[in-house]
Amino acid sequence: MKKLKSNILITTILLVFIISGSVMAMSGREVMEKVDQRNTGESRHALMGMDLIDKNGEVSPRVIEVWSEKYGNPADDLDKTVMVFHEPSSVKNTRFLQVQNTEADDDQWIYLPALGRVRRISASQGGDSFMGSDFSYDDMKSREIDNFTYKILKEEVLGDYETYVVEATPKNPEDEQYKKTVSWITKKHFIPVKVEMYDKKTGELFKRMTVEQNIEKVNGIWSIFSTTMENLESGHSTRLYIKSRNNNYLLEYNKDIADSMFTQQFLKTGR
Repeated sequence: MKKLKSNILITTILLVFIISGSVMAMSGREVMEKVDQRNTGESRHALMGMDLIDKNGEVSPRVIEVWSEKYGNPADDLDKTVMVFHEPSSVKNTRFLQVQNTEADDDQWIYLPALGRVRRISASQGGDSFMGSDFSYDDMKSREIDNFTYKILKEEVLGDYETYVVEATPKNPEDEQYKKTVSWITKKHFIPVKVEMYDKKTGELFKRMTVEQNIEKVNGIWSIFSTTMENLESGHSTRLYIKSRNNNYLLEYNKDIADSMFTQQFLKTGR
């Protein structure tokens, strides 16, 4: 079954509008399939900043390094991703691993140096905050395309881009974190530049993710450089962005990555 990838931390490892009166050329599902089929390379490596921003604007910065690669049957389009926290000292050497699966939830593990062991993230923890950020563990998982119904609400110009505005509603609401999501998908790149997430209980807008519109090609692949997730209830937000090393953005694709990095042994030892 085809996976709808959620690369929020990498891609995704992120308004004046005009409503189009023309007939929609694509269905909502076709738009989301284009999002899923977008080239993201066989592997990805990035150095990222993660700024935790409270409602008063106070910033707690973090630095993360991320590696991701495809594995298994190419037709399944599955990824493995590992993240290593470098700064500050309070979270240094915290490591996180996610492995996508077919026909099942993605596997997630985290290593916390203070505990000295690898802990599996259970399904019941999916709504919990990832490392104090506004991203939940579920926000980082892939989704089955067939588990949702899609509808194009309108076409809109958002900043510099013409977009399709697509509503996704889960077929089995009890299995999902949100009542629905609404995504603004660029027609040029098929990248979500804005996503609204609606509370499962109240139906109200709960979180909003926005992508800075400096989308550029890196190694021939359309890439985003900054994403912000806002919790509209708490006023807290999290900004993820590509950082530089030696005066160059560290974002690269299709580089060899050792398979040993995507293991629980690496989580525990860092090697």
